[in-house]
Amino acid sequence: MTRSKYFLLFCAAFISGIFLGSYFSIQIWILFLEAGFFISLVFLLRDNKNARIILLLAIFILLGFIRIESGKLSKNKISEIKSLDNQEALISGEILQAPEIKNEKQKIVIKNIKNIENNSNINGKIIVYADHYPEYNFTDKIRFKGKIKIPEDFDGFAYRDYLFSKGIYYIAYYPEIEIVEKNDAGINFQISQFRIYANNIIKKIFPEPQAGIVSAMTLGIKSSISSKTLESFNKTGTRHIIAISGLHMTIVSIVFMYLLLAVGLRRNYAFYFAILGIAFFVALVGFPSSAVRAFVMGGLILFAVKVGRLNSACNAVVFAGVLMLLYDPNLLRYDTGFQLSFLAVLGIIYIYPRLDFYLKKYPDCLKIKTMFLITISAQIATLPIIINSFGSFSLFSVFANVLILPFVPVVMLGGLLLIIIGFVNLFVAQILSWPIWLILSYQIEIIKLFASLDFGYFSFEKFNFLFIAVYYAVLVLGFNYSQIKAYISFNKKINNFR
Repeated sequence: MTRSKYFLLFCAAFISGIFLGSYFSIQIWILFLEAGFFISLVFLLRDNKNARIILLLAIFILLGFIRIESGKLSKNKISEIKSLDNQEALISGEILQAPEIKNEKQKIVIKNIKNIENNSNINGKIIVYADHYPEYNFTDKIRFKGKIKIPEDFDGFAYRDYLFSKGIYYIAYYPEIEIVEKNDAGINFQISQFRIYANNIIKKIFPEPQAGIVSAMTLGIKSSISSKTLESFNKTGTRHIIAISGLHMTIVSIVFMYLLLAVGLRRNYAFYFAILGIAFFVALVGFPSSAVRAFVMGGLILFAVKVGRLNSACNAVVFAGVLMLLYDPNLLRYDTGFQLSFLAVLGIIYIYPRLDFYLKKYPDCLKIKTMFLITISAQIATLPIIINSFGSFSLFSVFANVLILPFVPVVMLGGLLLIIIGFVNLFVAQILSWPIWLILSYQIEIIKLFASLDFGYFSFEKFNFLFIAVYYAVLVLGFNYSQIKAYISFNKKINNFR
């Protein structure tokens, strides 16, 4: 076995330890004791290579356990959090990110929270739900009076654990809010203001629902998309195109690069344009952690496409995943965006080359076959996570994605250009918007068409861990069947020779 495969194996062991540790709690001193015992055995069994490898795998699994255990809340902190549950308080804090506006209400995340009544700091962050107006901005310092509550689970979803993993320990519903200080300095404020102004320009250029979709794709603002439109996106498995998710960013970045290659741009230039494009996009939406993670994953895949060695990107992607989990181990269990981006990238690395090999006799006009296979590869790799997270699946999702995904980079790039032109001359931007409007109308009609085919839409209960494990085991065995068969045949020949 090569060093790179050993590296991949040990990374996988560490990730497995984090995953298991998220479900089973073991006291950290016991984990250190076991790790120390296995390390001593590694030195004692120097001559037994297989035993040392097994011991090293066990050590990396324990390290994963230790990492996630070290990030769990202590009993004292949990007691402190519970002591504030359902308590009326006068709270101050700073808005962490641009508020989400949906269904005529705002969702505001506040950090650096403080109980003004007793002048004490409160651990963690808090979500405040408020009316649509007045609007609050990123980095504003606010004060509110109301009841704070610990989040509650709903519909079988461990909402409390999900928010706790993000350091959010409380929720407040419609308290009395006042702005203490408007922070109008710094790049974060400038980005926030630009997004608000750009969103207003989009609304003047496009009618609805096109305006809402452009705002979601280019600015990460989904407030004006109707519930009916969102339901159509959900039913067709195309919700990711209007979300700042890893799956969206990964597919879009690759499709964007292949479109540049299709129009004749050299591979090196196409790579740099694609990297700059997604970097600008991440900055435009305000550097949310989900977009930054997706940028890292998508950038690694783009580099592999650039050098023409997609398989060689696996170790880099897995290592990037390990680094992210070292920083925040809760991503693996509770962050659907991380799961989708990680699995989508691995699907493109492993599944796409095999599908491409089986279909190599078919022409690849304008890279349509490539984009089709990339979409299928990502969806095969993420299928159980999508179903488990959203509770539904459409048989037509692949076709819907293939028909609309190639145009997503065009809409994103066109939308950004129209925003810039709109800053200078709104009338010219409105005239030039017709091609993008036509593409958006086409995408909307495709989504409506497939959403209306109810016989291809299925709802599911949440899967248990065993089903997901069996799915990926079958997937790995299926795509490596020829290699496994060759390995078994080789061993038989060796045994017969002996």
